[in-house]
Amino acid sequence: MKNRKVVFANQKGGVGKSTLCILFANYLAAKGKSVCIIDTDLQKTILMQRRKDKQIYEGEEEPYNIQDFDVSDVETMQKLVDSASEVDGFVLFDSPGNISEDGLAPLFVGADYIVCPYEYEDKALDSTGVFVQVLNVLREHNPQMTAQLFFVPNRIDPRIGTADEQEMWRRTDEVFGNFGKVTPVVNSRATLKRTNTYELLGTQRDAVKKAFEYMLRRMK
Repeated sequence: MKNRKVVFANQKGGVGKSTLCILFANYLAAKGKSVCIIDTDLQKTILMQRRKDKQIYEGEEEPYNIQDFDVSDVETMQKLVDSASEVDGFVLFDSPGNISEDGLAPLFVGADYIVCPYEYEDKALDSTGVFVQVLNVLREHNPQMTAQLFFVPNRIDPRIGTADEQEMWRRTDEVFGNFGKVTPVVNSRATLKRTNTYELLGTQRDAVKKAFEYMLRRMK
């Protein structure tokens, strides 16, 4: 089975990075794919969610493994990335919202894919632009970096936005498309707030299917 290292990242916190990582893991597990999550986020959001879910789903087998690692040490992170390359299936990394940690460099350089969720909001778009610049600098200094970048318009409410705003959002997608692939939109839905690390609800699958299938077709 082919190995795929997928990093969920953005400089801006609060754009649904951890939730999207869990949903992707659930989506893969539901399709019978081998998957695990490495939680390197300083808040340990996914690890804490699994601990809560264990109590709710007591006695049920975990659909995939979740581990946590400290991103502050470069050498440790390099060893982690190297060992992840030996794992069959998908290895998903949830990275911190702050990209200043030195240990993130080997993670981004060693990734096969980087998934960057963003919202159509000025601060989120500015931070996403800075994140792209950081990745470009890393590529310049690390020619072995081959990660494909996916941009995911996330938690988007299609009912809002003037004609001018929607045109600006379309142009934003075009700009990001110069640096990677822009997936179909993941619309804002209440069901996505009920994400857990054990199962994917049908309503959640419907919300993310187009974006995730878009990515999977390009991860062959």
